[in-house]
Amino acid sequence: MTDYGLERLRQVLPLSPGSAEGAVLDLRTVAEAEAALGVRLPPDYLEFLAVYGAGTFNDFVSIAAPARVQVPGIEWYGSSIVEITGTFRHAVATEPWHAEVLGDGHSYIHWGMDGGGVYYLWRIEGASSAEWPVCLYSDDLTVLPYGMVEFLARACTDGLPEEQRRFRGSDHEFLHWQDEYRLVTEQLGDASYSGG
Repeated sequence: MTDYGLERLRQVLPLSPGSAEGAVLDLRTVAEAEAALGVRLPPDYLEFLAVYGAGTFNDFVSIAAPARVQVPGIEWYGSSIVEITGTFRHAVATEPWHAEVLGDGHSYIHWGMDGGGVYYLWRIEGASSAEWPVCLYSDDLTVLPYGMVEFLARACTDGLPEEQRRFRGSDHEFLHWQDEYRLVTEQLGDASYSGG
């Protein structure tokens, strides 16, 4: 068993004050995403969602919700795995240089993106989604032998090889998308902001 599971992540990645910890995992959006993608989403991703939800890690990496979330009074803010995977696969199909590295793109699920233009993916392989490695893709593809939660925990504790370290320092933060929406609309004074 790894020392980089969800409990380790919780120790090094606290939620922001006022964040939506313990928000009920929206099983409808999970089922919708799994049906649209034709796969079961990784269990550590679902565990992550149950603790943190979708949102932004270190104001740098956006972690997508499974599918569009319907919250009364709030316009959709952010992206869903279904949407960004579709966009990613379309880009791979239309740009030959992507296909040289990724094939047709259908072996990948896109779950996040960072401010540096790096795509955070799972590569679909093995008998279970629990076995899917995290892949980082920009100009080239880096396959890491970790799931998403282990990857994030390692990222917070310098447990990644030097070339994959994107999060420096010891102060890490996760901001749930609803809190990010609230903060942005308070700044703009306009609840019609739809993010993105």
